[in-house]
Amino acid sequence: MTRVTRALAWGLCSVAVFGLSAAAYADDFYKGKVVRLIVGSGEASGVDILGRVAARHLANHIPGRPTIIVQNMAAPESIAAANHVYNVAEPDGLTIGAGSSGLFSRAISQPNIRFDLSKFTWIANIYSATVVFWMRTDFPCQTFEALSHCPERLKFGATARGSTGYGLVPELLKDVFKLNMDMIYGYRNPELALERGEVHASGGDLIGFMGGRPRQLLDEGKVKILLQVAGRRDAELDRLKVPWSMEVIPEQHKKLFLMVNPILDLARPYFAPPGIPADRAKILQTAFANLANDANFRADVKQVARIEPSLVPGPEMDAAIKEMLSQPKEVSDRIIDLLRGN
Repeated sequence: MTRVTRALAWGLCSVAVFGLSAAAYADDFYKGKVVRLIVGSGEASGVDILGRVAARHLANHIPGRPTIIVQNMAAPESIAAANHVYNVAEPDGLTIGAGSSGLFSRAISQPNIRFDLSKFTWIANIYSATVVFWMRTDFPCQTFEALSHCPERLKFGATARGSTGYGLVPELLKDVFKLNMDMIYGYRNPELALERGEVHASGGDLIGFMGGRPRQLLDEGKVKILLQVAGRRDAELDRLKVPWSMEVIPEQHKKLFLMVNPILDLARPYFAPPGIPADRAKILQTAFANLANDANFRADVKQVARIEPSLVPGPEMDAAIKEMLSQPKEVSDRIIDLLRGN
């Protein structure tokens, strides 16, 4: 063996040994450690319930099986938790934040936010929301095209300006399709108002629709779902032949929904501080990906939280968030105005 080939062989061996050592160190890092899960809500909220179920199962998917403890930081839209993870927590892979979709809507609409969404280490999202636009079947106009020139104005029952399913999305749809529609805010229970005939249409999250009285009205043929709004199609709504927003919205308006979709798709985001070691970020991302497919975890979530986990991997989250933040000013200004209730 020549000097050159001996040197090359030694170099390759060193790289292999070093690579194995680095991987072994990464795998061994969490042994005996405590991972703190900072839940951005009070106890018994949806974010908290899902976070605590995740905490019970997550260690099974992290090499070294660390102890997972949950700490609540109750503040609107997970902002306190995000501030802590971004500004206070060490970037060592031992702190994870758990938030809601409000984290994104608040971050892009409020000027006093103390973190940069594009710099978090995004680990996973394990529940995606879908907004539905639904209406009574006895209203004289039954399609968006018909509603654009309907002789009778559609009354849409909503809760508060700035809410995603009852405010932001229907306001956008009203503009996009030029609907002859009045948004009537202030209802605590728009579903009941619709059943009574006080309003003709409403919105909200799919899980609320399918888990309550609206699903019964759908089965009875008294209401229909006109549209599903999210960054990805919902299989159950596809079976019901409900059109998907990104297929029917005119091309010139799609950028508005490219900014809205991440707020829906990333309804239960998990994130770590900026700049944690890449090997530990990968361990956490892989752990959450495996968690989302864990049969025991899924069964617990369905029983306790009444939702179906749905994974958006960390790298996909990062790409969607950066696309959301890169939309033209006229697009972001419109979304910000609606989120602020203007």
